[in-house]
Amino acid sequence: MDVKLDKKHGVHRRAGWITWCAVALFMLLCGWLYKLATTDNYLRMPLANVTLHPVTRGAYTDTLITRAVAMPNESVIVSSERGGKVVDIYKTSSDYVKKGEIIARLSNYDFVLQVTSRIADATEQINNLRNMRMLLERNSRDTKVELQKSHYNRQKIAKDIRRNKKLFENAIIEKAKYEDLLDELNHWEKTCAILSGHDRQQDQILPQQFQEIDRSINRLGKLVDLIKGGLEQLVIVSPIEGTLSSLDIKIGQQIKPGDKVTIVDNLHSYYFEADFSEYYLDKIKPQANVVAQAGGVEIPLTIESVSSVVDNGKFKARLRSSRPLQMVLKRGQSIDLHVFLSTQQDALLTPSEAVFFNEGQALVYVFDENGRRAVKTPVRVKRQGAAQAEITRGLTEGQQVVTFADNDYEKSNIIEFD
Repeated sequence: MDVKLDKKHGVHRRAGWITWCAVALFMLLCGWLYKLATTDNYLRMPLANVTLHPVTRGAYTDTLITRAVAMPNESVIVSSERGGKVVDIYKTSSDYVKKGEIIARLSNYDFVLQVTSRIADATEQINNLRNMRMLLERNSRDTKVELQKSHYNRQKIAKDIRRNKKLFENAIIEKAKYEDLLDELNHWEKTCAILSGHDRQQDQILPQQFQEIDRSINRLGKLVDLIKGGLEQLVIVSPIEGTLSSLDIKIGQQIKPGDKVTIVDNLHSYYFEADFSEYYLDKIKPQANVVAQAGGVEIPLTIESVSSVVDNGKFKARLRSSRPLQMVLKRGQSIDLHVFLSTQQDALLTPSEAVFFNEGQALVYVFDENGRRAVKTPVRVKRQGAAQAEITRGLTEGQQVVTFADNDYEKSNIIEFD
């Protein structure tokens, strides 16, 4: 027996209503998202919180801003010649020192022992030379004394011969005695001749020998002074007048020969070194004038030389001040450097601070005086420096652009002012 079932119309109607409601909500959501995407974002703020800048035509100066490092013109690295242990330190880093002023003192026992030994050897040689000179003088004196004795004996014998000659002729004295007197006279004459020759030779040679000995003694004396002066190598002194830029030694520290002790800088004059990108290699030229800023003071500089060596995409340039500096800088202190590269006449200019970028697109806010609002406007920037930007599209002369105190405005397409 068949049973007839009634259809449940209420269930189907509820399912239809739910489907239609879901479709309607989806359409409303899509419409809201479309409106949100196409409707301008507004922001309201007081007009007093912004600054208006007119877009003008004028000369655009391409300025490169970088940093330069100050280096003293006169700088000396002070090192230890002999090395040793630091026993005294009289100065500290950044102290002002005069030329010859003691910075530190070292102790080196082996070096002192070597110096003492050399002084003893040189002193012994000096004493030997002095003894040699005294011996030559004594020999010369003895020769002269012996020569004088020989002359005396010769004259005495000659007198005796003259007295005994008549006695011998008269046969009063023996012939042998008279001949002995003649032999003795002959002996003393030969002795006088020998001593006279030797004395004349000494008179010619000794002055030269004495001069050589004296010169040798003087040289050895200077050598002794030089050796003693070597002990001063253990005393570290300032070679110039200036300021100690670094002094990193400590009491008891062992320093090797040639080790750097400190650097003395003469801070009365400087030169500056700056690194530039290789992009500016053909634009940075010697004798070009640049302006540096330090402590709010402008310093005119001149590019003295430009290095032709590029290292890691950068090259160096040396700059000097065009006038005496009125400030004291430290070694390695950096200053702002403004390099004027080129000038473009009749350029459309706007302040650089008015230009901002969003996903690579340059934008500005253009002020609408009638609507008392600023509209975000895309522009094309040809060049942009620290102060000005050159605009080639998107602005016209006479328009006004807006700058703000913060960057919260950049998401707003339109900014209305109270």
